[in-house]
Amino acid sequence: MKKVMIVAMMAAVLAGTAMAEDGVSVSLSADIASAYVFRGATFNDGAVLQPGLEIGGLPVTVGVWANFDIDDYDGALADNQFSEIDIYGSYDLGAGFGLGYCEYTYPGAEGKADREISLSYEADLPGTPSVSINYGVGGGIDKSLYVELGVSQDIEASEDLTISLSAALGYADPDEGESGLSHFAVKASTSVGPVGIGLNYVGQIDDDVLPDVEDGGAYDVGFFATIGVSKEF
Repeated sequence: MKKVMIVAMMAAVLAGTAMAEDGVSVSLSADIASAYVFRGATFNDGAVLQPGLEIGGLPVTVGVWANFDIDDYDGALADNQFSEIDIYGSYDLGAGFGLGYCEYTYPGAEGKADREISLSYEADLPGTPSVSINYGVGGGIDKSLYVELGVSQDIEASEDLTISLSAALGYADPDEGESGLSHFAVKASTSVGPVGIGLNYVGQIDDDVLPDVEDGGAYDVGFFATIGVSKEF
């Protein structure tokens, strides 16, 4: 699986220059995070590497993203292996609306991949308010609904430094289990050239919707940091 990811990224780099002439772009990224937290749930409380590849400029934007566990989450995971590889696509409907599909795959794990469709909207207003409606259509998230409201704002701290601030509020309605507001998340990030740095905090809202790890749930890590590089061809 490691070789597949490396070959795919190398192929994108080689193809990027040729495709750029046709208006097609290839973006490569790689982040190191002190934890892997997704929609309030902790998937690893230790260091992870998260590479990604995205092709834009086509009628449909397509990409692949992966999580490589450097730490083993107190023995719950196999370290130095990919635990997740996601394949996704999105279509710009215009007027701020977008339609998306994502398939979450878990190398080495039993069970089917999780599949999800989404409808998003981003308003061209101060604070860039947005909403994303995600519905599971396969796997462990089948018939589960997740809605996220977000805002973001860029602040020019100086001529050479811009700080991006964002906040999100999550609502979960699983096929089985409690529904309601699950968590909130805030993030501050900046970049210097191709290097980006981010500080994140995830707070629990309802422990019936997002229970603690100690109670058999998935809420564990509050603060985590990221540092990464990105390049567009």
